[in-house]
Amino acid sequence: MPHCHARYIIGFSPYGNGSYFAKQSEDTDLYMLFCSCSTERGLHPFKMSALKMYVVTPKAHERGYGSPDEIVLAEDKARKAS
Repeated sequence: MPHCHARYIIGFSPYGNGSYFAKQSEDTDLYMLFCSCSTERGLHPFKMSALKMYVVTPKAHERGYGSPDEIVLAEDKARKAS
């Protein structure tokens, strides 16, 4: 997770804040988030197959990324609603 705790919408890369996603190689499910939040360009690996569904506010959707308050795990949102 980036130091800034931003959550990114995969299909919007590259982002207006300088961050972007890149696939590690064609024969793997491994991707890297190159996050602009650190001076050393934080590298955050993840597997596409491990992604989960999130509920995204309209403002975060417009930017392509947002805070944990703007992009909430769908399971958590459903749990709080019931």
